[in-house]
This record gives sequence, C-alpha cells and structure tokens, in this order.
Amino acid sequence: MSVSAPAPREKAITEDEAKLYDRQLRLWGAAAQARMLAARVLVAGRFRGLAVDAVKNVVLAGIGSLTLLDGDDLAEEDVGSNYFAREDEVGQKRVEASAPRVQALNPRVNLSTETDAALLFSEDFLAGFDLVVLTDVDAPTVLRVNDLTRKLGKKLFAAASVGLDGWMFADLLSHEFIVDKHVSRAPGETTVVPTKQTLAYVPLSLALEHSFASMKKRELKRTGTVLWGVLALFAAQRQANPAPIAPTASTVTEDELAQAAKKLLPALGVSEDVLPQDEITRLATLQSAEFPPSCAILGGLLGQDILNAVGGKEEPVRNLFVFEGETGQGRVWALGV
Repeated sequence: MSVSAPAPREKAITEDEAKLYDRQLRLWGAAAQARMLAARVLVAGRFRGLAVDAVKNVVLAGIGSLTLLDGDDLAEEDVGSNYFAREDEVGQKRVEASAPRVQALNPRVNLSTETDAALLFSEDFLAGFDLVVLTDVDAPTVLRVNDLTRKLGKKLFAAASVGLDGWMFADLLSHEFIVDKHVSRAPGETTVVPTKQTLAYVPLSLALEHSFASMKKRELKRTGTVLWGVLALFAAQRQANPAPIAPTASTVTEDELAQAAKKLLPALGVSEDVLPQDEITRLATLQSAEFPPSCAILGGLLGQDILNAVGGKEEPVRNLFVFEGETGQGRVWALGV
C-alpha cells in the first residue's frame, strides 16, 4: 500500500518575488514556484561537495526554508569541493562555516543550521520538514531515517559520491506532479497540455529486495559494474553497522565488500562475475573519496529533483539513479515498484 504525503502548501508570490524569479515563473509556472517558496527542506548528513552543489541550486531557485544539519568540523580536504568554505575556517563546523555564503546567494531563503547530528533520528525534528535530503551517509543511516520519514508521511532523497561514481535514491511516497504533453490538434499543429500524473514509490528496504533474475544476459552486460558495486556496498555497510545509533558514513574493507558481493549477487538473481574483483578493489579504495566534477553532476541532478519534488513539476527519479564517472553516464533503476 502506498503512503501519501500531505498536500503541498503554497505561498503567495509577492511582486518583488515575481520580479526576482521571473525566469523560473516562465519555466515552470506560478503554482510550482509558490510551492517551492512554501517548502521546508532539510539537507542532512555530511555537507560535502555533493550537498554543496545541490544546495546552491535550490537556494538560487528560491526554496522557502532550508536547514543544514551536519555535526562534523570542516577539514582541509573539504575545502577543495566546498566553495562555500575557506581554508582559515578549518576546524569550524562545516555548516556554520558555509552558511553565510549560502545565504548570500539568496537572502530571501530562510536558512538555518544544526550541528547536533542526533537530531536526524528525532521524529519531532523531522516532523518540521516537507522533504528530508541525506547526503554522503551510509545505507544503515538511510534505512533508519527512511523508516521515520515513512512513518511521518515525509518525502526523502538520499545521495552519495563514491569516488568517480555515485548514486541517488528517492522515496517520495505517492507523488503527484504535472508534465507538459504535446497534443496534436490538427496537421502540423500541436498544443501543450499540462497533465497530472501520480507515481508510487517504495522505501529503500523494499528497493534493495529487487530481483534481477528476469534480466537477459545481454541486458546484464549493458548495466556496467557500478550498479552492482553500489548494491554490494550497501550490503557490506549493513553488515558492518546494522543498527546505527548516530548518522554515519561507515567504510568497509575490501574483504568485507567482496564477501557481501558474493552473498548478495546470487540472491539478486545475477552471477558473481557481474562485479569483477578489480572493481571491488577500486570501489573499496575510493568509497570515501570525492571527485569534484562527479559531485557537481550528482549535486546538480539532486538539486533539480528536489525542486521537481517540492514544486510538483516534471517527474523526479524513480527511484535509484547510478552514475558511472569513468564514462559520464547514468541510469535510473525502478527497484521494487
């Protein structure tokens, strides 16, 4: 049974806002912009390169209220992918160091920061948002938060960079949106008709039970290795950290990843050889690394899908997007739906 989110709220657009967001109003319409201006979004986890690019896009677009949650301090290596922070701010909380420059992008956004990471597991805290976005945390953390967002009727995105590669997952409950369809009225004449559609999403726990047994060998060959590597990484993280008591980004060893893949892949209905040992080694080595160009791509896609989700315009990802940095290609997988 699908879970429906509350009807999206809308905020009346002032004359000044109409001037500021004129280009966007022409692109996706007044109703979508009004919903964005009323939206309350939480971006939580690790405020690194991926989150930085997503936040930039939603702030410039005019999200109503944005809270950044990260309990970690800014490290030297963060500065290379976080253009909101400076080297002399190393040691300060990541979100507190970044917030003034985020705010400067669009002073109209109601921006706040939180540094108590445990708030991410608080129902009372999460209840204050329309959309929860997790960045660069491990699968057990996503699973636990997803249980809470489902219980509260809140929508969720999660995404992470994995070296050159990365992934994004969406659980938008029962999501209603508008797409513009081109309808032929007469020979050589078409009309744009706004059309309402609804899609049902599933939690990550169900998506990870998806079977690929029906896929043909030639289809499996075209998937590449990153999908299987990401799913194996999720499985290894769940084995290493089955019941997180705080938001984490746990790392696993190469052996733990190999053992997880050996157990997981046959259970998904695919052969172990879809994920060669050299790919397991590469993934284990780079699992915590950031590659700024990949972060920019993933963050841009995440930011756009956040706007799609809160604005109700165009179809967001359904429900797992996997990005392969070496080829610059990505693919959406509808798992468990």
